[in-house]
Amino acid sequence: MDFLSLIKNTGAYRTVKGDKENGRLSHAYLIISQDSDNLDSYLKIFAKAFVCDDGCPCENCRKCSLIEDERYADVIFYPQSSQTVGVEEINALIEESYLKPVESDKKVFVIKNAQTMTAPAQNKLLKTLEEPPKGVHIILGATSEHPLLSTIKSRVKKLEIPLFDKDTLFSAMEKDFPDLEKLSVAIACGDGTVGGVARNYNDENLKDITMVALDTLCNMKSSKDVLEYSNKIQSLKVDVADFLSVIELLLRDVLALIEKREQLVFNRPLAEKLVESNFSRGSVIHALEAVTDAFKRKKANATPTMLIEWLLFQILEGKYKWQKL
Repeated sequence: MDFLSLIKNTGAYRTVKGDKENGRLSHAYLIISQDSDNLDSYLKIFAKAFVCDDGCPCENCRKCSLIEDERYADVIFYPQSSQTVGVEEINALIEESYLKPVESDKKVFVIKNAQTMTAPAQNKLLKTLEEPPKGVHIILGATSEHPLLSTIKSRVKKLEIPLFDKDTLFSAMEKDFPDLEKLSVAIACGDGTVGGVARNYNDENLKDITMVALDTLCNMKSSKDVLEYSNKIQSLKVDVADFLSVIELLLRDVLALIEKREQLVFNRPLAEKLVESNFSRGSVIHALEAVTDAFKRKKANATPTMLIEWLLFQILEGKYKWQKL
């Protein structure tokens, strides 16, 4: 996957790029991303940006290729022998920092999963973070800043890779995840990270959620059916938020189809089925408003059963109120 195209649009990337172009690269950066599955890939992009001569970075030169494989002499990754960064790893980093670069004008140390650093290791790193040898830069990558000591955070330039919106994720991932209908559902149920979407894409439960959501919207005719469909939904044994996301995606497709904005429809066959099942523009808007309210109620710790049944009643109310003439 082309992570560079995704990262290029972030404030974190623009900051590092601007710092390099202006000759003001900081001695230490803290890169924070909730995407634990791909944090290493993001860190490599920033490391390449430091030393690549042909771009920021070009992704094609010898330096970029070697950094991708963690084999470039002047960009060293830690930890090297375990999952946690301990005192031994930091001692090795400090010793290496006093050696001159082999072929670059700078030496870059990348600490992956910095949130796992032990307290003694963090304390050991402090002096080097504050007064590194000339030409030495340290990049800390973490999924959260909270495990890091305040003294560490005060000595680095903190940059965050944000959660990505749905359109950004779809554009970045559609080439590598060719089932676009499945991808749209995976994004709708995701957490705003590439890793989260990829896991959803490969999760067969999402197909079951979609089929139950479609069945509910098409075939639930009266209040007598609410208990039956509530039980079907809960039998999936998935997070209510995933079901709400799928329902929302289906309803948005229907609305786009009704309003003749076909270019916005992810799954046309399913949307057409819903239109045929007596959904009008007014009933869809009413249902979408109910889904938004349901997300809020979930955050307020509403019980799953009560939340689902409330939503189903709201959907029925909208269909009744805005019946097709």
